[in-house]
Amino acid sequence: MKREPIKILMCASEMMPFAKTGGLADVIGSLPRALKKLGCEVRIFMPLYREVRSQWLEQYRNLEIIADKIFIPVGIHHFTVYLWKTVLDPGIEVYFLEKDEFFDRTYLYGNPDPQRGDYEDNAERFILFCRAVYALCIHTDWFPHIFHIHDWQASLVAPYLVHHWRSDPRFASISCILTIHNLAFQGIFPGTFFSLTHLPSHVFTMEGMEYWGQCNFLKAGIVYSDYVTTVSPKYAEQIQTAEHGYGLDGVLRSRGDRLIGILNGIDADLWNPATDPFLTTHYSIDSLEGKRNCKKDLLTTLGLPLDLMDSPLCATIGRLTRQKGYDLIYEIAPLLFKHNGALVILGKGERELMELFLHLKDEYPTRFAAVFDFDESLSHKIEAGADIFLMPSRFEPCGLNQMYSLRYGTIPVVHATGGLDDTVDDVLLYPDGGTGFKFYAYGVESFWEVLKEALKLYENKSLWRKIQINGMKKDYSWDRSAKAYLEVYEAVRRNR
Repeated sequence: MKREPIKILMCASEMMPFAKTGGLADVIGSLPRALKKLGCEVRIFMPLYREVRSQWLEQYRNLEIIADKIFIPVGIHHFTVYLWKTVLDPGIEVYFLEKDEFFDRTYLYGNPDPQRGDYEDNAERFILFCRAVYALCIHTDWFPHIFHIHDWQASLVAPYLVHHWRSDPRFASISCILTIHNLAFQGIFPGTFFSLTHLPSHVFTMEGMEYWGQCNFLKAGIVYSDYVTTVSPKYAEQIQTAEHGYGLDGVLRSRGDRLIGILNGIDADLWNPATDPFLTTHYSIDSLEGKRNCKKDLLTTLGLPLDLMDSPLCATIGRLTRQKGYDLIYEIAPLLFKHNGALVILGKGERELMELFLHLKDEYPTRFAAVFDFDESLSHKIEAGADIFLMPSRFEPCGLNQMYSLRYGTIPVVHATGGLDDTVDDVLLYPDGGTGFKFYAYGVESFWEVLKEALKLYENKSLWRKIQINGMKKDYSWDRSAKAYLEVYEAVRRNR
């Protein structure tokens, strides 16, 4: 007898193509499609942000309301919310929670200026989101086998399932899996906020979500979920140590038998130099010549001189933070320029770092270009047009850009941490099979020393091409990652 498909409700605070601040959105935008190919039935639930309304409502005209005036208690309030639905190819249903007072804002979680910080009502916003999961299931009459929740914003689904919803027979057999995308963000709020949750008092203990007298939403997800996954095998090991555990290493070690690292994948259709619509010229592993035209197009787009065509062009894309190692990039930039190199940066973040790079731009206008924004088209042009991609992150749960770079024949230079360590094979250790360059002791000197080795090898065109081809042969598609998630889903169902 044919078994019923596994039904999964993904609960996440962002998703491509609707709203994005980081890699979480890319995962939620891609993983459901790969799971559907494996026979799973996947639905997604996220907030209805202003960004969804303004940027995507016109395109997705089939957005329809499915429930209105639902009352959800948070603290002493009973908030009125609305539920919306759209359908993405290939038939994946996405549901949205409308509460304009909470989600109709310029930014998703808070002002990007560190001096202003997160929204003060983030606890209420995402308690409401988590509690709305129950209402969504009731109003759609659809009860999944698994709630797959992501990061702290969705973590309270786990204790609500255990302590509230399983008393309803329709929820009794539902399991919960938490995926941690970045342990540094935990959703920590004052202990007095616990009353907002309406959870039993024993949940606010050391064995529950209490954390040094505060409420820790992510800890609640870790404790009450059936399984915990994170976004690379190396990161799963690292977060169980004091150095990388951000105070939760003991809790994570206690769940060690249910903690699994699954490497994120990339959308191999979206990120494909042979078909990429953003590129001026397509190329592939069998014909790399078009990559040079992409470099020319990138230089022209950014206003850099074409004299740089034969110089090593380094690039980086992402949030400009010290966690991502942008302070190291700033420090080595003048050395790179003295060695005939050039640098391109795309992204925005900490004001101090952006100001430093603005000064650098003024000082080296023919060697350095910076665009302080998130630009999908330009990100593809950079991956195709650059020679070397820099990712000197202090820590990196997974990282996606190094995998995009490998697929585009752009050689990554990375710090050997988390997913960067899992996905890049060090050329200096494995000359025949290497795909990039790693430095192991975190710091400016180590970073510069390994980048110098990359610059030297850049002059050897035949060897450089071999490294490019090694990287382009790697399979980091979501098809591979989805199979690993499917194994976890099946294990959860067996163990219930």
